[in-house]
Amino acid sequence: MSKDSVVKYDERGILDGGTVGLPRKMSRDIWLQEVFPEWGTYLNYEIDQFKVKAKTGAMWYFGGPSFALKSQGGAVFLVDLYAGPSLFTDYSYCGVCRTSGADKLYWMRLNPHVIDPWKFKRLDAVCITHHHQDHMDFYTIQAALQTTKCKFIAPPETCRRMKKNMGVPEDRIIVTQVGKSVQIEDMKIDFAPNFDVIVTKTGFETPQPFEEVAVSFIFNTPGGGIAFLGDTLYHNGYRMVGEKYKVDVVCMNMGNNAPGYTDKMSPWDVWRVAEALNAKVVIPDHHDNWANCYEDPSYLVDIVHRKNKENRPEMKTVILLPGARYIHPDDQNIGRYVYPDWREWMNWKKSVEYGEVKK
Repeated sequence: MSKDSVVKYDERGILDGGTVGLPRKMSRDIWLQEVFPEWGTYLNYEIDQFKVKAKTGAMWYFGGPSFALKSQGGAVFLVDLYAGPSLFTDYSYCGVCRTSGADKLYWMRLNPHVIDPWKFKRLDAVCITHHHQDHMDFYTIQAALQTTKCKFIAPPETCRRMKKNMGVPEDRIIVTQVGKSVQIEDMKIDFAPNFDVIVTKTGFETPQPFEEVAVSFIFNTPGGGIAFLGDTLYHNGYRMVGEKYKVDVVCMNMGNNAPGYTDKMSPWDVWRVAEALNAKVVIPDHHDNWANCYEDPSYLVDIVHRKNKENRPEMKTVILLPGARYIHPDDQNIGRYVYPDWREWMNWKKSVEYGEVKK
């Protein structure tokens, strides 16, 4: 950015729309710095400033598979933050390509970049459920590595790849062991089983054991257990997980699968996993970020609503949008998140159209 730029930003990194049209220098680099990420540091600021109330759990959804959580003591955690672009994968490595027989697949990103991974004032841990590149994100890892002293928590295979290919030092890595847990500041995180079949075949000639390549994170917040299942597929073993762990909120992948491959869980599968876990709230993710497997979350809402009438009246769906903040249990009845429209900022007395401002 040129020193003589007249562009102004507010404290949250949002561009002042009243100054962008003034005469000034412009280049592709300036354009990228001003426009990307689309939300500036708005959410970085919000997460930093937000005070978590007693007896609640606080998290933010960034779209795709990506979340952040904050503890009452102020610790900040990322889960599967993907800060990358659209991409393509080919048969030599991609588990979806190998299981479907596709030579390559294009993954066109739909959700906006609402967080700046380089601008966290505090970051305690980056949690990664498996080594797919939209979860083990190179951009996020490098940003956190260079700007924070956070830990990187992931399954054994992911840790090996972060250390070998991304330069993450061993003393900043925590290798998950299914059935164990870790205490980071005032947050206890359980490492629960994960049954992601596709990742067992991603980058391997012989499928690997689940516990080597995937993990479910359960954050034990004062408001309840919040679980993140990454890219799991349905598995009967989640009945066991539901009886071993207390899961109040579960976040897991959902999407449309073209004939010939299964990459994401269908809405019915999401319901089955949530039911097996005895979850009170189910939050779908990943349905909104890849064009080829986009799914309308209304299907899940309809299924849960139907099942509520039959045998699970206590379960609720919450549909989040990129940038949404969710507080549990306060927000468990919101249904669909709605963006703020700032109506509380309106003051009719100051209106030049119908207020008391002198013409």
